[in-house]
Amino acid sequence: MELPKFKLFWNYPEYWAEKKPDFPSIRFGKKTVITAKELNDKSDQLAMAFLDMGIKKGDTVVTVLPTIPEYIIIFIAASKIGAITIPMDKEYKKADFRLLIPHSEPKVIVTIDKWQKNKIADNLRDLSSEFGDIQYIMVGKHALGTPFEDLMAKDYKLIDKLKAAKDNQDPGDCTLVVWTGGTTGFPKAVELSHTNIIEMCHIEYNTLMDFFITKGFMKVDEHPKWLLNLPVSHVGGTVELLGTGIISGAENIVQASWSPWDSLKAMQKYDLKVFGGVPTMFKIYLSLPDLDTFEPKKYLKLTILSGEKVPLDLLKGINDRICENIIVGYGSTEAGAEVTFTEPGEDFEKIAKGYGGKALPGMDIKIIDEEGKELPPGEIGEVLVNGPLTSKKYYKMPEEDKAGFTSDGYCKTGDLGYLDEEGGLYITGRIKEIMRVGAYTVLPAEIEDLAISHPKVAIAAALGAPDEILGEVVWLVIGPELGQNFDESDKEEIMKICEDNLAKFKVPKKIIVYPLDPNDLPITRIGKVDRMRLKKELLPPPK
Repeated sequence: MELPKFKLFWNYPEYWAEKKPDFPSIRFGKKTVITAKELNDKSDQLAMAFLDMGIKKGDTVVTVLPTIPEYIIIFIAASKIGAITIPMDKEYKKADFRLLIPHSEPKVIVTIDKWQKNKIADNLRDLSSEFGDIQYIMVGKHALGTPFEDLMAKDYKLIDKLKAAKDNQDPGDCTLVVWTGGTTGFPKAVELSHTNIIEMCHIEYNTLMDFFITKGFMKVDEHPKWLLNLPVSHVGGTVELLGTGIISGAENIVQASWSPWDSLKAMQKYDLKVFGGVPTMFKIYLSLPDLDTFEPKKYLKLTILSGEKVPLDLLKGINDRICENIIVGYGSTEAGAEVTFTEPGEDFEKIAKGYGGKALPGMDIKIIDEEGKELPPGEIGEVLVNGPLTSKKYYKMPEEDKAGFTSDGYCKTGDLGYLDEEGGLYITGRIKEIMRVGAYTVLPAEIEDLAISHPKVAIAAALGAPDEILGEVVWLVIGPELGQNFDESDKEEIMKICEDNLAKFKVPKKIIVYPLDPNDLPITRIGKVDRMRLKKELLPPPK
């Protein structure tokens, strides 16, 4: 089925509402089914609610939500009036909010009471006096804000105002901002336009459907089924999964968060033909003692992995027990959710060496040295990317624009790699001092700043320690103040500070007190903790 090419993201739910009004666009839980027409009507209703609240083009709407239908409605509604959605992770706590919300400058924050043990609404309420005049909307009940359900029930009579807002938009307008680690180790707010999202989703859809139809797994006019269960605070969750699902008129199976068992049950129930995710997820699938009882190879025809290097044994394990056809991609929030894809059937040993495939349509990749000179095939340097999927700038960060993008629009990825003679990209490492905990980017400074707030800590360094499941976990190395008697209770206090202020995936798994005084901690020539030397001294060698 060939998709129409519209200029604005919200054109697609309107198109499918007219084309297939009764088609089940969203399935959530055991009972919730939202048709294409209902999805469009609900997003129109919320768009008018936003207008009634004074939100206009260019204003920001922050969400702190799991992957639920309300988020999808919010994202579409905000795009209809030219507002910008900024999704934040449901695991975020006070330190994260203090760092990100002031810069995001939201006119409204939409959230839930809590996620597991994380009391999101209470944390936001405690910080509300610091953030100034922000309106709050609650999905569910909490005294913090207006119930989402109330907004959806009110008669606004603002159809003409909504039409005017829809008409006052351009494909290059920013419609989504995703906070990421960026290229320099400090959180960056990446702007993504309608064009960025639409082009990515069309490429993703065409890649998958070409495979399914060519192999006879789907008919030409068949609507796909996608599983939406990655965090919406990530480009993969909102663009690759949600965006592709909405744009392609798919039947979207929505799950609030990723669970290996829930994913496998959905695969069986809905006869899902494709799973996507980071390698960590597939490591967990393979670790399940009852994996084979779900018979994934009976259902899955294609798996897509992205986000980190894929080891050879993992590729073989997926091939043997989950799915025979594997695609590996390379991308980033700034460069493009995916910039390259390998082909199904590609040599596993080649992929395990860092091969990420060739550039997707319209994308250009080049490798440069430290002086900015473009390197020939086979030589390692920094990977630069440009094309219709690439962000043009950070949100209100002009200085970071200079550091993250070249004057001619290339994204400086911070990754090291090379191109082969056929234009295939190999990733060999990274320049930036960040950690990859599963699907999450973790910045050392976030943890180090909290550790140094303890009165007995003079210096701190957060390191990414190897982990068989997550790829990396956080270890925290600290140097006590001179003369301080640092014991286990002090380590417990630091751990408690981290647990109270940081998302769960950022909390250190281990705290190491450097055996000598802080003056003996390894320092680089520019006065920073030498993380490379610490890693050699303290971390287990890679397997």
